Amino acid sequence: MQRLPALALTERARTWPVVPMSGVPVLPMPDHVLDAVREAAARLLPRQTRGWPELRGAVADHLRERFALDVDPDRELLVTHGAQHGMSVVLRALLSPGDEVVIPAPTYFFDGMVRMAGARPVYVPNRPERGWITDPDAVRAAVTPATRAILLCNPNNPTGHTPTRDELAEILVLAAERGLLVLADESYARYVHSGPGYTPQQTLRDLWPELVTVTSLSKNYAFSQWRVGYVHAPEPLLERVHRAFEWDAINVGDVPQAAARAVITGPQDWLDVVFATFRRRRDLLAEAVEAAGFPVVRPDAGIFLFPDFSRLGVRGRELEGTLLRLGVTGIAGDAFHGPADHARLLYGGTEADLAEVGNRLLRASRSRHA
Repeated sequence: MQRLPALALTERARTWPVVPMSGVPVLPMPDHVLDAVREAAARLLPRQTRGWPELRGAVADHLRERFALDVDPDRELLVTHGAQHGMSVVLRALLSPGDEVVIPAPTYFFDGMVRMAGARPVYVPNRPERGWITDPDAVRAAVTPATRAILLCNPNNPTGHTPTRDELAEILVLAAERGLLVLADESYARYVHSGPGYTPQQTLRDLWPELVTVTSLSKNYAFSQWRVGYVHAPEPLLERVHRAFEWDAINVGDVPQAAARAVITGPQDWLDVVFATFRRRRDLLAEAVEAAGFPVVRPDAGIFLFPDFSRLGVRGRELEGTLLRLGVTGIAGDAFHGPADHARLLYGGTEADLAEVGNRLLRASRSRHA
């Protein structure tokens, strides 16, 4: 199998003097989280393969308060080692060899996970001229008798598109007509800066209940070093996922779960400070990229832009190399099963660093067309 594209590029970029640009924030833990971690580390705790009841209860309370979702924490939630692990287990638990999974793209790096489950990904291209909106007719056309599931990324990585309630409803109605699972990675729920806002697919389960959502607590609470997430699904599906999870990992460690429960239930002001900066950072980099002559659909969510670099005349790995020589780290769009002349740029840097990226892209654009 190929390396995960983001990790491969990170290692490659270490040999270049690039403008520093971070992705998901990782913050020092506040005292109430550290206190919870110390307490958990000092205790002998019973193994809970579904995850701490206290953590699952905190997640259920959050979903109820934030989205009016009525969730049974004992039957509908499973704690995992992050969203990627959760999705990998879900795919292996619910798919069979030869199944097809329809995936609107560009999208996150699901390819290897789908193939490890013995299934075949079928990518449906979204277009920048339509704002990266998923075309339900194109999804419908991609469904065959072998199709078992539709896999969504909401909000989308790398485009930052956040589907509206009506967009999601169209997909779920199609899934109901064809009897398909709808799997969703909703790891960037807290990173929505503009637009109609984030709609969890589970809020539409009256249209079709065969929904499985994976979420990253570590992303949404800025503590990726703990690697905690969860799966949310109806009991019959979650029971199958739980059995697969036990064979895969048995349980998530108690100390990370203590941290997760503390960040969910404790004060949020330490997080609000950094999340409030993303919209301005997005706008600064978008304006600089556009001024350099590279079109971009301004994202409603995420920590990244996905500009069109066709002006540079290179694609794929060659585009990544060209950007690295400029001191800019970007993952080419074909890694996301999107257009290879696009690239994902992070905007988690200082205002000075964002301006510097724009200046370097402007010089490259002018040099190319001098």
